Amino acid sequence: MNIVQLALCFSLFQTIFGNEIQSKSLWDEETQKPIYHIQRINIFGYSRYMKVSAYKNANNSAFSLNVVLQQEMGSNFLIMNLKLRVRPAEGTTFITLLQLRNLDLCGFFTEYFSSNMMRYFLKSEMQFSDVITCPVRVGNYSLNNVSAKDIYPPNVQNGTYKFFVEVVEGTGEIAKVFALQVTTEIRVPIGST
Repeated sequence: MNIVQLALCFSLFQTIFGNEIQSKSLWDEETQKPIYHIQRINIFGYSRYMKVSAYKNANNSAFSLNVVLQQEMGSNFLIMNLKLRVRPAEGTTFITLLQLRNLDLCGFFTEYFSSNMMRYFLKSEMQFSDVITCPVRVGNYSLNNVSAKDIYPPNVQNGTYKFFVEVVEGTGEIAKVFALQVTTEIRVPIGST
């Protein structure tokens, strides 16, 4: 699946789950907004390549990543996998909402930074420290202000959500180059209008 297809998939995902035909939305758009609380960020970077760290903001609704790349990446084919799962508040097991596998990481960065349409479909206030191209050069990279609301669908229910992204080498020499899992508790307030 190429990057344009990924953007269209996210757009379709938002259309299906975000614009359902209903007489009333899950919450009043003006007063009832979901409350996002990032519980945990698990991050892994293959030590031969990088040192990684993640920080939550003061109200636990957004996070930032910092990567110190010690060795150039991209000589081997880099694949990105994404998964989004939810355990509803009343539930005991996680359900997969979205899973995308075998995405070309270098193709993703090329499309993201060169396409206004791609940035429009993946609306976000997150900020990259530098334009990332492949091969990814040695240096410091950061991704700041990644809001929890940007990585989950627009219409949510009460529950625990897990967003997972990993980067692996297509050659299979290294099982996992990078992995990130964000666990978030989301609550949709029920209130009076």
